[in-house]
Amino acid sequence: MNTIRKRCTVSLLLVMLMAALFASEGNGLVVRSPLFGTTQSTVTPVTSLSMQTYAGQLGLSSVDVVDTAESRVLSAISNGSYPVTPGDMYRLVYLDGMNTVTLDLQADEKVSVAIPGLGTIEGNGLTFNQLKQQILSMVQTYHSFSNPQLILKGTGAFSVSVIGEVEGTRVVPVWGLSRLSSVVGSATQYASTRNVKITHVDGTTDTYDLYLALRKGVLDQDPLLRSGDVITLLRSERIVILSGNVYAPGTYQLKEGESLSDLVTFYGGGVLSSADVQKIRIQRYISKTGAWEVAYADLFAGSPYELSHMDQVVVDTITPSVQSLTIEGAVSASEAYDNLSSTALLGNSSGRIFYQFYPGETVKQMLETISPRLMTVSDLDGAYLLRENQRIPLKAQQVLYGTDENGSMQLQAGDSFVIPFNQRFVTVSGAVVRPGVFAYVPDKGVNYYLSLAGGLSDDASVPTSIKILGPDGKKVDAEDDVFPESTISVAKNTFVKDIAPTVAVLGLVSSILGIVAVVFSTLVDAKNL
Repeated sequence: MNTIRKRCTVSLLLVMLMAALFASEGNGLVVRSPLFGTTQSTVTPVTSLSMQTYAGQLGLSSVDVVDTAESRVLSAISNGSYPVTPGDMYRLVYLDGMNTVTLDLQADEKVSVAIPGLGTIEGNGLTFNQLKQQILSMVQTYHSFSNPQLILKGTGAFSVSVIGEVEGTRVVPVWGLSRLSSVVGSATQYASTRNVKITHVDGTTDTYDLYLALRKGVLDQDPLLRSGDVITLLRSERIVILSGNVYAPGTYQLKEGESLSDLVTFYGGGVLSSADVQKIRIQRYISKTGAWEVAYADLFAGSPYELSHMDQVVVDTITPSVQSLTIEGAVSASEAYDNLSSTALLGNSSGRIFYQFYPGETVKQMLETISPRLMTVSDLDGAYLLRENQRIPLKAQQVLYGTDENGSMQLQAGDSFVIPFNQRFVTVSGAVVRPGVFAYVPDKGVNYYLSLAGGLSDDASVPTSIKILGPDGKKVDAEDDVFPESTISVAKNTFVKDIAPTVAVLGLVSSILGIVAVVFSTLVDAKNL
């Protein structure tokens, strides 16, 4: 009973081993290049993106600039566009005969400047330089050779109102060189940067685009403020958040007719080299369902992709497509791939590996990855690469440890890398008892293999002539060691070789003569009868 049970156990183990061998050869093992990293990055369907503040959308600095009365005066004098502002203070100096006249002047609320004894000049719409020329001209009209001089002693100030999409209506104090962008600090993040209105005292209204002014350098879209101006900030109609592999991620307000391509190229400054431009992710909140909807768009698609208010656009990093090649032959396809165990278990059975390589990976990098799977019977110098019906020899050992130029060759999908088995056998032929192929044993000479072949046969030549050819086909001395794939040939006796055909011919002739004699004798006997 125990004997039957042992036989069943052994049979079952053999069946399992054979199944493992066939499975290994048929399916192969999948090996992923370490260049992909230890973990695969996953793209979250919906990423929470924060919206920039109004100042952040315009790139306004949050650093407070020191603004003093002295610095304002210096800025006004050096800036030719400084307008006459209510409260401006001037000092006029001129000669009246032998006397020096010094007058302190000031612009009133209507920016009029009165000069005692001479008259009044209306400064509305004038710059300081224009006002200065009119005042000097007036003095010279009444006092020739007076050499008048006008000096700006102090700058005035006024207030403007900011209303609309703001945290609260503001009355902001400003001065003559204050621009529109300096009074929008109270705007909410939903206020329009593209459509800012200024209503002047005379009732006229102008509209400005602060985004073009501050982000694209169109400075006339950020005008100087005037006394009595009312700034109205409207709510933006289409805000889109851009994130990912672009040069300028941020929150942008698109104008009518602008699409995904405009957002990425004009607003975002273009994509980085790592951007997946054929799979740009658009995240959109659907108010009816209360859930986020994720769609993907190709930046180079024919028709423009329209974006909606509060869309979130993510330019993800391109994911390298997984391409593979096969590695076949003397390579271990077992998970436990150390040389000793794989050789002991599988012997010289052929293995197959499906290698998933990283884009741009070279032959040397691939061999370095699979080098632990190479076995003692792997013929590294005989390895080759099959690519589009072309056989490319690869000396794998020189690629790994030398300077083989083929090591820098990049892998391609569909390649097949073949590693032959090293034929560790010695062939013995000629005048021996049992010619054949025998297993190679290191450090053994020619006599060892002749003894495996049963020794010399009777037709061996005298004296004995033994010819040894190495793996490369070159002759090897009999005193040297025998290498794998060598051929040992023992010459036969030439006399026996030459006499054999002669004996055969004589035997054939004698047989024919015998047949002829029998036929002739039969015919003679028949005639006598």
